[in-house]
Amino acid sequence: MSLVNKLTPINLLEEKRKFFTDENYNPQFVYEEKPAAQILYKHGYPQTKYLNLAQTILEKAYYQRNENELNELKGTLVSQQKVTQKTIDFLDIYQLKNRFKIIWSNSFVARTTITADTIKFKLPADFRQQDLLGMLYHEIGTHALRRINYEQQPWYKSKKKYGFANYLKTEEGLAGLHSLFPLNFQYAYYSALSYISVAFAQQHSFVELWNFLKKYVDHPEKRWAKTLRKKRGLEDTSQPGGFTKDLVYFEGIVKVWKYLKQNDFDITNLYLGKIALEDITKSLKMNPKFKPLLPSFFVVNKEKYASTINQIGQKNMFNQI
Repeated sequence: MSLVNKLTPINLLEEKRKFFTDENYNPQFVYEEKPAAQILYKHGYPQTKYLNLAQTILEKAYYQRNENELNELKGTLVSQQKVTQKTIDFLDIYQLKNRFKIIWSNSFVARTTITADTIKFKLPADFRQQDLLGMLYHEIGTHALRRINYEQQPWYKSKKKYGFANYLKTEEGLAGLHSLFPLNFQYAYYSALSYISVAFAQQHSFVELWNFLKKYVDHPEKRWAKTLRKKRGLEDTSQPGGFTKDLVYFEGIVKVWKYLKQNDFDITNLYLGKIALEDITKSLKMNPKFKPLLPSFFVVNKEKYASTINQIGQKNMFNQI
């Protein structure tokens, strides 16, 4: 059973209905198999230095703005047809158009998910001009290209054998930076809010987290999804705790930015495959002549890439950690 399935309550819909009938009700979840504590906390616990920075970013982003106003800064809404066409066009840059099928469904939980051969979009379409581009840079320009390069490496499907580290923090950190790259408003408030929410969940109930998020997330369905993400894995959600995986997004952005700052904002070695920062040297030694497929937004203008990513880090004060 996949980890996502392990952490999905079998009585989810029933408990959701109860909660929306009474928003003071803390869901009582039942799982096919009770998740072990080591699963819930395999990604660690919130750290004060990241928490303080995340709070500062959130305050700056939301200063005299609400969620709708922040969304409007990303441009006008884009139709489903245009999202599909832009995705196909972007895949075509890398000759990947025939590898990936595109599926839309209102049953998907996440707005976008990418696998080895499928891109899934949640209906109704919820993209604006700038964050559509950010999504393409994130999902295809980062996740897909790192996978394509990984498939050509001698350690493909043999990472455990060669002692490779968990790559998730590096993967999501780089993807998160690339999501911000095409935006005019470049505060990393989305991952900052996620970090703060994980920390809040460790000390509060489902209802308390739901109420905390009201200031930042207007839409009840989206707020439910965010609250559930942080409290999943618990049976009695009136208790503190929950799955801490979402810490990796904010910690990853900071760590990857600091690596890039120290390496002239050259992402080449980060595209050797789906690897952690710690395994770059090992990867180079194992396949020294490998030329990775790199994203167009880096290759076409490396100076612009460097200045933009540097600017994102300075704006978000990543150098303070």
